[in-house]
Amino acid sequence: MKPLLLIAGLLSTQLYAGEGALTMALGEFNIGQSGSTAMAQLEYRFAPDWYGFRPQAGLFVTKDSASYWYVGAGYPYAINDNWTVTPSISAGYYNNGADKDMGCDVEFYSQLLLEYRLHNGASIGLGIGHISNAGIGDFNPGAETAYLGYRINF
Repeated sequence: MKPLLLIAGLLSTQLYAGEGALTMALGEFNIGQSGSTAMAQLEYRFAPDWYGFRPQAGLFVTKDSASYWYVGAGYPYAINDNWTVTPSISAGYYNNGADKDMGCDVEFYSQLLLEYRLHNGASIGLGIGHISNAGIGDFNPGAETAYLGYRINF
């Protein structure tokens, strides 16, 4: 419940601070390993802030009931008028449900997203990511993600 309240608080303070974006994505969690599973991801990116860095808050859930709630920042870099690449880093709370035990409740999520802007202003993108506890847990198996997303701007 605490992660949900944190994300709701962040969203409520930033909703009218400029153009935000909501990304909805479907993909795979724990790619290339036994026990890989489908995932759905929802992420809100706040208006540009902090010298081009965009704060973000999101969550993903897997078919096997794992969930990860996170906050972080990304840096969108425009390749040209239609293409953007965004590296990001986040920290958050992971609950493994019936899915992969990641060794710790605190996990870090690094992502790289390549997006193409559509004529209506929305974007489609392909993202990859790595989630890990950076060695602060009992063990650190890590997991990779890949997803296809659709972003709308507000």
